[in-house]
Amino acid sequence: MLQNSRLAFLVAAGLLVATSLPVMVAPASAQDAASPEQEEAATPRSEPARRAPPKPAARPAPTSAPARPAQPVAQAPTQPAVNQPAAAAARLPNGATAINEVFGDWTVDCRINDGRKLCALSQSQGNSQTNQRVFAIELRAPKSGKAEGTILMPFGLRLENGAVLRLDDKDLGQGLRFSTCVPAGCLLPISFPTVATDALQKGKTLTAAALNLSTGEAVTFNISLNGFASALTRIAQLDD
Repeated sequence: MLQNSRLAFLVAAGLLVATSLPVMVAPASAQDAASPEQEEAATPRSEPARRAPPKPAARPAPTSAPARPAQPVAQAPTQPAVNQPAAAAARLPNGATAINEVFGDWTVDCRINDGRKLCALSQSQGNSQTNQRVFAIELRAPKSGKAEGTILMPFGLRLENGAVLRLDDKDLGQGLRFSTCVPAGCLLPISFPTVATDALQKGKTLTAAALNLSTGEAVTFNISLNGFASALTRIAQLDD
């Protein structure tokens, strides 16, 4: 019994020694890994190397400055907004949206449409029996030394021959050509230079004539120039 107990004691002691070995090895390995002088020498050197990168990393922060140029771009749209009222300055006297005035045998019509001013002087003639318009002449305010417009003539004319204009007893221009026909009749574009409008203001009657399609006879319309000078002056004032 004593021997067995001693063996058990020795075995237990051996186990204790065996289990204590790792504990003793651990300090030895700790001593080998310690090398404090080498680690201390390495760690101070590694610190500057690690601190150096933050310095360039701080420089990219100013790269956000280019976002400032967006301010002028945001301000740019405000400039057209300031100029828009000046561009849309189409107005008529006393804030009117439309003016219709009569000067002798001529009518001046001026109105604001879609922010634009449209002015014209005109004269028309109709059939007293049917009460329909068969002839009309319309001129816009002179621009760049010319007063342009349109003459409306009835159907049943020889379109290929065009039409001729006479001021009192003299030919005015070299003739007109029809451009197209619409439900109201056929159209002749006209363009009077300043020399022609000056002559019209001094004249009495403007005649427009074309040939009848069936008979070949002249179909003539006499246009009174009474009030033409005043109407032309008025339209120039309103369209300015």
